[in-house]
Amino acid sequence: MAPPTAADPTFGFDQLQELFQEVISARAEMTVARRAPLGRSRLVDGPRTRLLLALEAYTAELDARHLPVPYGIRDDLRIQRRMLGRVADASG
Repeated sequence: MAPPTAADPTFGFDQLQELFQEVISARAEMTVARRAPLGRSRLVDGPRTRLLLALEAYTAELDARHLPVPYGIRDDLRIQRRMLGRVADASG
């Protein structure tokens, strides 16, 4: 079987799927971190940074492919940027 080419609609699908899986995994880690006892908010910083990086990588790949960014992803990205003090986001 020949390797996929840029003309093939499945070309690069695995990379996009991997990026989305990282978003899902980072969201799950954030959910666990949010359940930390009060006074341990620092436990959320690492997972939040991981989630932000995953969301940014996924949206960058969607943009590169001229695909729409789902509203939930866009909104989550905006929230995570603001929570980490990165308010200057490109989408608005």
